[in-house]
Amino acid sequence: MDVLIKPMADKHLDRVAALEETCFGADAWPAEAFAELLEIYGESPDFRGQLWVAVEAGTEEVLGYAGLELSSLGEAELSNLAVSPAHRRQGVGQLLVAFVIGVCQELGVSLLWLRVRKSNTGAVDFYTTCGFRVRGEFRAYYDSHHEDALIMAVEIPEDTGEGT
Repeated sequence: MDVLIKPMADKHLDRVAALEETCFGADAWPAEAFAELLEIYGESPDFRGQLWVAVEAGTEEVLGYAGLELSSLGEAELSNLAVSPAHRRQGVGQLLVAFVIGVCQELGVSLLWLRVRKSNTGAVDFYTTCGFRVRGEFRAYYDSHHEDALIMAVEIPEDTGEGT
């Protein structure tokens, strides 16, 4: 399966919102939140962040999505990442993470961090495989069950401009 990473657009919002609901249930962002971010990022004169979708080449089926938001001090947050349950363990998530890390490299970001449910061992293992390490915890971060979130981060190597 050929997968393309594209900037998220309005035409993707319904599918992204449905996928968000499937993956995150009560903690899911509504379509309006994604639409608002697209607008904010699009209107910003400087790069503040971006949302991307992973689509199957040819069909344009949304397989997953990722979001990046720049923080201060050369850091960024992987604010969103989800892959359709039917397309997990097929490299889509790793492709999205690698893409976001590449964007961070181009922007000179030195640290990419995220929050993940402490109980979501599958996601924690996935992020660990992608090079993230636990750096801390937010107690009772998730409202739905007052569940803790782990803070995980990966250091971004400097872009030497020398391709691989």
